[in-house]
Amino acid sequence: MNYFSPFNRYLFKLIAKQSFSDERRPPVTSTAIVQINLKNDNAHAPIFIPDNQTFYISEGAQLHTQFGTVYATDPDNDRITYSITPNNHFSIDPSTGVLRLERTFDSSPSTNYSVNVIATDDGSSCSSTDSSCIKRSNSTNIQISVTEINRNSPQFLNQICGKTIPLIENNTAGEIVTLVVLDNDRGVNGDISISFPSEELRTTGKCIIKYFI
Repeated sequence: MNYFSPFNRYLFKLIAKQSFSDERRPPVTSTAIVQINLKNDNAHAPIFIPDNQTFYISEGAQLHTQFGTVYATDPDNDRITYSITPNNHFSIDPSTGVLRLERTFDSSPSTNYSVNVIATDDGSSCSSTDSSCIKRSNSTNIQISVTEINRNSPQFLNQICGKTIPLIENNTAGEIVTLVVLDNDRGVNGDISISFPSEELRTTGKCIIKYFI
């Protein structure tokens, strides 16, 4: 039974009937009205709506950025406070369930964080004289996915820029020089392609360049 649904007060009409073996005596009856009042008790733990959510935040997000809200309801209509398992990157507002970033990401953060959120009621549904009333809590596991941004430019690591590379005009086609290029961005943002400026395309002959990421 639930104090808030559908009712917290019930009325019953009780009928007591007495019959006699002597058929000449009619049965007698008596009626009584009984009222049952439910006592509000902290019988239920908070419920997360929905459960096991996934939130997204950019790896370039600023400190204290809000990126989602965890919500729970309590069938006993108790007030709820939220907490989060110790985590250096994220925090949660105890009253509203709003998630915030507490430490910015480095250039190569994890792509996904699994975080446990706890909702605890205050037990206010219990009578003030009920010393046995306990607070109840429930937990949910949320996923926080860090989305990629392109914030680093490719870097030539072998100091090739500005150098003059000699090439004998009667060399056969083949390797001229090896370019080593690095981009610290994750995923497709770290992919590198190398091309020549348009004016270089007018040069006759063949040129093969190898590069490494």
